[in-house]
Amino acid sequence: MADAEKLIALYTRAGERLLELIRSLEEGNYSRRRKESLLMEVDEILAGLTDGAAQSMAELLAEAYKEGVDEAADSIRAQSVPEEQINTVLEPLIHQQAVQAIMDDSFLQILEATDNMSQDAKRRVEETVRTATERMLTEGVGRRQATKEAVARLAQQEITGIVARNGARIPADKYMAGVVQYNLRKAHVTGAEKTIVQNGLDLVYVNYVGITCEYCAKYQGRVYSISGTHPRFPKLEVRPPYHSHCVHSLSAWIEDYQAADEVERMVAASNRPFTDNRTEANIRRYNEIQRDKVRKNETRKQWIRYKAVLPNDTPDLRRFASLKARGGQAYKDLQELYRKANVVNREQILPKNVAVIKSYGQNVIMVREQLIVNGPEWKSIQLAEAHLAKRKKRGHIPADWTMENYDNKIRQIVENHESQVYQYRHPGFDQDYYVFGDGTRWIAIIGQDGKLETAFPFDNERKYRNYLNVDEGYTYIGTTKEVYHELRNGD
Repeated sequence: MADAEKLIALYTRAGERLLELIRSLEEGNYSRRRKESLLMEVDEILAGLTDGAAQSMAELLAEAYKEGVDEAADSIRAQSVPEEQINTVLEPLIHQQAVQAIMDDSFLQILEATDNMSQDAKRRVEETVRTATERMLTEGVGRRQATKEAVARLAQQEITGIVARNGARIPADKYMAGVVQYNLRKAHVTGAEKTIVQNGLDLVYVNYVGITCEYCAKYQGRVYSISGTHPRFPKLEVRPPYHSHCVHSLSAWIEDYQAADEVERMVAASNRPFTDNRTEANIRRYNEIQRDKVRKNETRKQWIRYKAVLPNDTPDLRRFASLKARGGQAYKDLQELYRKANVVNREQILPKNVAVIKSYGQNVIMVREQLIVNGPEWKSIQLAEAHLAKRKKRGHIPADWTMENYDNKIRQIVENHESQVYQYRHPGFDQDYYVFGDGTRWIAIIGQDGKLETAFPFDNERKYRNYLNVDEGYTYIGTTKEVYHELRNGD
């Protein structure tokens, strides 16, 4: 019997195996034969994944469809329709075609995820070899050290399953979790609808869920006409599921078996404007649930990063989440151990991040050149003056500095070709930020919209380095010179 969680786990494990292949390069053995062997292993892992996922998905979809059929029959039965009048026999052609259409869509998504995983894994193998070789030739770094540092950087992020429209790389298991849940719900809803139609019924009810998103809120709790011919109920044009983790479904709604006042209530509810009508309390609760999901997901991603760098010192995910939630000394010790081991955050071995430059380098250039031409642009004059006052109060700048002095310092940092650039992002941000740092004390943070967020110095280089930590959402890109050079001369 197939299981949705086990299917998603196939992608988690495949991603881990691909990262293990990349980490196997750490010893510096990347001869042509070795590299070709790794690329073949990538293909073998993903071929097995595709076959296993397709088989499991087919079984799961068949089960979900049958559950939808049974649930629709139950909804008819619950309205006092005599048992002998309920048709639950699956008509082979109708139902087979319905399931096959969903399976075809699912299989295309499986293939797309597998293709992205293959490209991502192979790119990392190639980039590990190329980056290590470049550092050996240009900086004189030893093969083993150069490779280990390249692997540490490239094995931190999970293997990509899909690239979103905004360029975000969605991990394979996270993407497939959405694919699986969406298609299973779609199979369930389709099975219910086909059974309702098979029984000569036209009206269906979309269940009401109090704590839901603004999109689902527009459609839930209504009765619809499948055919669109009913004079008092709207046509079923937008069917659940409405998104990947949607919990809405369809059930039969038989007007003849409803009380008159219930019919009138449902007519009014079904014909209200298609707008979000949630209460403020429900909206707040929904947002709280989403924030909690984001926190849990961030904890999981953080655990993966720690596990990659400290495989023997990082506990399992549940223990790690518990340590983080308590925030005690054990978690602080683990953080410090990670920071020391994380070579990406050591000044003497900060390699440029070619992949990030290719994805976001143009944004860096855009915000930098905008500042050079127009000077620092704050979100408001009040914010700029507040920052100036704060820096003086904290002793970050001389007491006699004007706004012009402060802006000139910021301009100096951003204009310097040797300044270090970081990408700064969190799930809750509405845009990415770019950090320009002098390498020892000062940083300036600019939004992708070109507006200055803040600029300040640290007491010493150690605090500067610890602050710009990958664990806190900062990803090192390279110096401004490296960004320009890579975009001009990169492949």
